[in-house]
Formats: sequence, C-alpha cells, structure tokens
Amino acid sequence: MKNLLKKSYLPLCVIAILFSNQLMGQKSVELLYNMKQGEQFTFNIKTSQDISMEMQGQSMVIKQGIELVQDVLVASVQENKHFTLDFTYKKIKFNQNAMGMDVTWDSENPEANANPMVQQIAQSMNKIIGSKVSSELDQYGNPVKNIASEVMAENQAVSGFESGMLNVFPDHKVKVGDTWQVEVKPEKQSDFLVKSVYKLEEVKGKVATISFEGVVTGTEAKGQPAKISGTISGKTQVTIATGWIISASVNQAINMEMENEGMKMPIKMNSYIEMTSK
Repeated sequence: MKNLLKKSYLPLCVIAILFSNQLMGQKSVELLYNMKQGEQFTFNIKTSQDISMEMQGQSMVIKQGIELVQDVLVASVQENKHFTLDFTYKKIKFNQNAMGMDVTWDSENPEANANPMVQQIAQSMNKIIGSKVSSELDQYGNPVKNIASEVMAENQAVSGFESGMLNVFPDHKVKVGDTWQVEVKPEKQSDFLVKSVYKLEEVKGKVATISFEGVVTGTEAKGQPAKISGTISGKTQVTIATGWIISASVNQAINMEMENEGMKMPIKMNSYIEMTSK
C-alpha cells in the first residue's frame, strides 16, 4: 500500500498543479491605467520603415531607420481618472537611404556629418530635442487630448506615443482569450480612424500580454484631401497593477493617395516598431 501511495503521489501533484494553473488562467483581471502623479518612465523606440511613392510617372523608394528616447512624466492625475502625460524628446538617431543616397544624423553627435542635406534635416530635428508633448488619456487609455501636432507638424515620421502603442483597455474585467473592440481617433479634428480588436493572450504573474489587429481609414492628411487605408497589428506586455506598457512590437502597412494641384501621389509605407519602457 505504501509503495502504491508513493507511486501515485507524483502524478497527483502534477494533476493538482495543472488544475491550479488552469484555474489561474481563467481568473478575470481588470486592466486600467493607475499611475501616480510624478511617476517617470523612459521610452526607447526603434522604427524601421520602407516608403514608396509615385509622382509624375516617377517612382522612389525610401528606407528609414529612427531611434527615439523619450522621457515620460505623469504630470497630473485628475479626479475623473484622466492622466496628463508629458513626453520629452531626449535623443533621436535618424538614417535614410533614398535613390542610393545615405543620410544619417545623431542628436548626440550633430556635427558628425556636414552634408547640406543632413544639415537641413538637422535643423528640423533639433527643434524636437527637448520639446515636450502633452497628452491626456482616460483610465482606459482613450485619448482625450493630444497636442503632438504642435511639435510634430514638420516631422510626421518621427513619433513615439503618437504611434498609438499605449493600449486601450476594456471597461470590464477580462480573462485569457477574451477580446474587445476599440475605435480611436488620434486627432479629433480629423476623420483618421483606427478600429482594432484586442485580445488578452496571457497573464503571467504581474504581467499581461495583449495582442491587437486593426484597420486604418481616413480621407485627410495634414489638412489636405487624402485616401488613407491600412492595417496595424502587434503585441504588448503591460504591468497589470498600473496598466503601463513594458514592451511592444507593432507592424503597420499604410496606403495613402494624396492630391496636390490636380496631381495624385500614391504612397505606401510599411513600418516595424519596437518599444521598451523602464
């Protein structure tokens, strides 16, 4: 009998552990932003993108790589659970290849390249270093106010939080496997719209893994008529207690047709973005 109990003990333990894990996997969690005023974070963002465009029968392919470092301050927490976040651009490294011409600029070594084209880019980029972007979001992550355009007007390709990598959470508890739908208008004055489906993929300890797939539509860009369509997908990890992002990887495929003085200019942009926060 003792030998029989010894032999059955290990399998019973394994079954108990598996059953316990299954129950934990089914546990519902509440995902919300819950930061404290004065908290600070740092974003490290790497973007690689291919841009192809046509104009007057000519086609051009541009390859870009952008590395950003942003400091993030929780500037205020209101009674209605709205958060004001201040994003300050600390470092930018930019490289581009267009028609066989390489352009590189690094905010930490701005004088390294005296190429006139590089210096023209530098004048624009230098305006961003040290600039602050203030954004307001509710406890679920829905954007309430974003004045990024004041800083980013001339540099739409350079973005951090403006890429929409902060999650939008559901207004109810979810368990692993649950999905929720989100519609976000990054700019209230524009019809630019991102419709996404989020899914809670995993809960492990204090971290939740969330995937998302979305469709991008719009008829305006920079105040000009434009047909915009595309897709966005990715995966993020967040701290359950605060909702704050730990890491993210995002794929974007955007098609855009702009018209200027009767001339149409088709643009295709494929981007891959990686972000970590600490």
